[in-house]
Amino acid sequence: MDNTGVRALLAVILSMLILFATQYFYSKYFRSSETKPSQVEKTLPKTEPEKPLVKEETKFLEREQKLREVIVENDVFKVIFSNEGATIKRVELKKYKDNKGNPIVFTSYEIAPLGIFKKDSNEQIKPLFTVDDSKASFKESDEATVVFTYSDSEVFIKRAFKLNKTDYSITVNEEIEGVGFYRVTLGKDFGIFEKEDAPHWGPVILKEADRVEINPTKIKEAVSYKDINWIAQEDKYFFSALVPDTKSNQFTVFPYKDTALIFAELSQGKNTYRVFISPKEYDYLKKFNVGLEHIVDFGFFSIVARPLFWFLKFLYSFIGNYGFAIVILTIIVRIPFIPIVNRGQKSMQKLSELQPKLAQLKEQYKNDPQRLQKEILELYRKYKINPFTGCLPILLQLPIFFALYKVLTVAIELRQAPFVLWIQDLSVKDPYYVLPILMGATMFIQQKITPSTADPTQQKILLILPIIFTFLFLTFPSGLVLYWLINNIFGIAQQIYINQKIKKAK
Repeated sequence: MDNTGVRALLAVILSMLILFATQYFYSKYFRSSETKPSQVEKTLPKTEPEKPLVKEETKFLEREQKLREVIVENDVFKVIFSNEGATIKRVELKKYKDNKGNPIVFTSYEIAPLGIFKKDSNEQIKPLFTVDDSKASFKESDEATVVFTYSDSEVFIKRAFKLNKTDYSITVNEEIEGVGFYRVTLGKDFGIFEKEDAPHWGPVILKEADRVEINPTKIKEAVSYKDINWIAQEDKYFFSALVPDTKSNQFTVFPYKDTALIFAELSQGKNTYRVFISPKEYDYLKKFNVGLEHIVDFGFFSIVARPLFWFLKFLYSFIGNYGFAIVILTIIVRIPFIPIVNRGQKSMQKLSELQPKLAQLKEQYKNDPQRLQKEILELYRKYKINPFTGCLPILLQLPIFFALYKVLTVAIELRQAPFVLWIQDLSVKDPYYVLPILMGATMFIQQKITPSTADPTQQKILLILPIIFTFLFLTFPSGLVLYWLINNIFGIAQQIYINQKIKKAK
């Protein structure tokens, strides 16, 4: 058929549109719980989900000690510990701000992070501990330690929290006797700063190198996991995680009100684990060698996304502006495809010139479709044209497109990163929609100057695509729209060059 190449091109463009739209809107509004049966053991929750998971009073609430808070502050965060249950009360990230310029704060008022629970009940063990904060500062060392101790006739608990001067991690060394098995929780939504626009928020688990994401609003019963690397709670840019150094019996996710609670189950005795309350800084997390870098989800094309992410940061180290780094990255990524795109555009030009002959064949063999197809293929062979050549550049660039899409939408480095003038945050939409409109306009121009073999109906369909893409990109991060805009401008320049070259060759 004479429209084979056009239909293939339409299929590719529409596939790109559908993939972008479904990935964005599905992940934002409809993402369901993703679990693998071989990794999961389902158990019934100990109480009905609507009932409080935590009893407010227990026999351990002996008020012999005074309620105390201990503040430990290093270069990257400030942690406030409470001696009620030997828990974390509040964490402030010093290098990251909210929209009002205040430090990012994580807390959990209902259920304290690192709260200790008896395994077979909802009873939280939260007496008032004695506190040794004699080494709670970094004045004499690069390590600070806070030790909490509690004992009665049945239970002995000793918890030591160790922090170093530069990390977002806390090492917990604890010794517990008299409770058998027990559970430690990360608290309610602790580590989650902003749920809006997050591809996923809530519990996430790493088993080997596989992320298992859990939709906290859809979990209806407790789910247990064994032999995993870590368990965390995440939003788009931040997370908290519990990484066991000693073996954990299992990790369990419980439904709780409008969210979910995650627990590590441990045996009494001595246990060690690390807690991270951190931004999703890929390079920083990778240095711990426990797979924490997988909290940054680069998607299906991660094998392409990671090198692109590294190269983007490399460019930024010289330029100092992520917007201009995106511009340069876009151009560099397009350069290897220049020969392929040139061949594709030349092929489309030849196809356009063959339209009268194709129309003649269509009229001559309109009652014999098989003969028509044979004659068209023969015509293609005679003029050395492959109708799919025009689609090949787009197909080859698809992994780059989607890898960059993930990089530019999940990299915390772009959060609150300015570009120029009105673009002061590349991670959010253009407030005045200038970039999406320019992107749609360049897409329209590119279509108008590109030779077409489409019939009038198909041409009208193609002209609708820039409008659809413009509306789709209105809410996309401005960094992503900037990439697409520069990619279009580069394509226009290349098409003008090819058109002039073909014109001179005639």
